[in-house]
Amino acid sequence: MAQTLAELPPHDLEHAIRLLSDSKRRITLAGGRFTNLFAQYLGLHLMQLRDDVRFLPDRDVERTAVFAALHRRDVLVVFDYRRYEQDKVAMAELVQAQGGKVILFTDMWLSPASTHAEVVLPSQVAAPSPYDSLVPTLAVIETVVAGVLTALGEDAHQRMQHGEDTARRMGLY
Repeated sequence: MAQTLAELPPHDLEHAIRLLSDSKRRITLAGGRFTNLFAQYLGLHLMQLRDDVRFLPDRDVERTAVFAALHRRDVLVVFDYRRYEQDKVAMAELVQAQGGKVILFTDMWLSPASTHAEVVLPSQVAAPSPYDSLVPTLAVIETVVAGVLTALGEDAHQRMQHGEDTARRMGLY
């Protein structure tokens, strides 16, 4: 984890925070077989802090509609780690071609989608098992969330409080 955070490109981290904090931008998140959990984790945090955050739908018709409607104010956040998924490359390429921005969370070998990403946030994945460790990725996500919270300031805190109040009124907790 320490190595990942030490090697995280400061410019890319700052740029990711700027893009995710820009209220004029619509955020769409997409993950893979295992990393969809991270897309959900980041997205749920962002939904508490700002408007216009969504997850890429699973169904082809809805997914196609999302990509057909993309424009220069859109940001696609993609998670793609080795055993890279070709659809992530296609998504990133399409978003870039339509003038949108791509933030890519990936491993240190860099997903092929990196060629179409404006921001690349790599993390170490070495683990003492046959599975890569995504623990360092979680640290990067939480660093990004903390940065977005700081960038949005009091507005984010008020939005979080309003969300808490709404959930309480609905009996959700």
